Amino acid sequence: MKKKKNVYKPKRHPHLLSNILSIMFTLVIASFFAVIGYSVAKPFGEIGEISSSRTDSGVNDNLETVESESVKIPRGFKAYWIKDREIPDLKTLQSTLDSISTSEYNMVIVPLKIEGGTLNYNSSNEGAVLAEAGNELSLSSVIEAVKASGFTPAASINTMQDNLYPKANKNAGFLLESSKALWLDSNNKEKGKPWMDPSSSASKEYLSSLTGEIAQAGFEYIISTNVEYPAFSENALKDIGSKVTDSNRYLDLIDTVNTMNKIAEDKDSNMWIEIPAYEMLTGTCEVFQPILLNTQKYVLKIDLSKFNSEIECNGKKINFASMSIGEKVKTICEETETKIYKTSFIPEISSLSLTSTQKAEIYSTFSDLKYDSYIIR
Repeated sequence: MKKKKNVYKPKRHPHLLSNILSIMFTLVIASFFAVIGYSVAKPFGEIGEISSSRTDSGVNDNLETVESESVKIPRGFKAYWIKDREIPDLKTLQSTLDSISTSEYNMVIVPLKIEGGTLNYNSSNEGAVLAEAGNELSLSSVIEAVKASGFTPAASINTMQDNLYPKANKNAGFLLESSKALWLDSNNKEKGKPWMDPSSSASKEYLSSLTGEIAQAGFEYIISTNVEYPAFSENALKDIGSKVTDSNRYLDLIDTVNTMNKIAEDKDSNMWIEIPAYEMLTGTCEVFQPILLNTQKYVLKIDLSKFNSEIECNGKKINFASMSIGEKVKTICEETETKIYKTSFIPEISSLSLTSTQKAEIYSTFSDLKYDSYIIR
């Protein structure tokens, strides 16, 4: 306003100047609120338009695009999880993919790190090379094969059940407190195997590196599995010491997963964690700490072989013995929903064999429960 005054420099008519300035000030204020009002009203108007025109396919497409960009959680994925086993070459992978029905599934989960520590791909990680954990299969060829077969590619990483890397770098395994020797899960040294120690920085770095490789290659969805401690004997607990006897040891498991999750997120990938339904419902799953875990989704592993009798779930006894397979799945999912939101987990059915009739019953149950995503393993 001072600049305006200097331009006009009125001296002869002080009252006229006062009136003019008052009018100009009023116009400026009115213009300001008109602009602000429009900018605020327009988005609200657009929201009203979207709400009133949800039948328009173009609007719905735009909404889905915005949602998928802001929260990378898949909608309506029916996934087939290839069972943990070595996949030495592309021919073996393709043979497995050819056996998966495209009419039943639209996602395939490839086990890229399996129980024991073997990697089903060619890793550039020095530790993996030293441990001879990988093979010659490139991650890009895995993704291309899965996509060419008509599926969305996802990956799984077995975290703690690794006896290859701790042999190459003993600092990644559990060490005996007195001798600093590598702990083995058997008294027989020839048959005993080490495990990854979640409190070890070497373990975290190795798992994070593998997660980074897999995410960088283009896997948008990575599932961490077997995030657990081995079943230590009393002697093992004494020999290893406080790191495995401390009541807060679960924090190391959580820190390991959260570290992997951070790497995945940095490379535009989504880290999920597999939680065993039986252990979660009976209160024995150490890593199940929803407030502390940063992963986007839980994969609820429903091992049907564990639900064949009366079990105490969430503090109440439930008899699964007389239930059909659909009733079991329904009960387990509903009990899980009392602990975490329905949208926070994807049910995974784990079974050695499922008949076509049992599959149909499971699919029908998921439909009734309004689960648009599930996994068969």
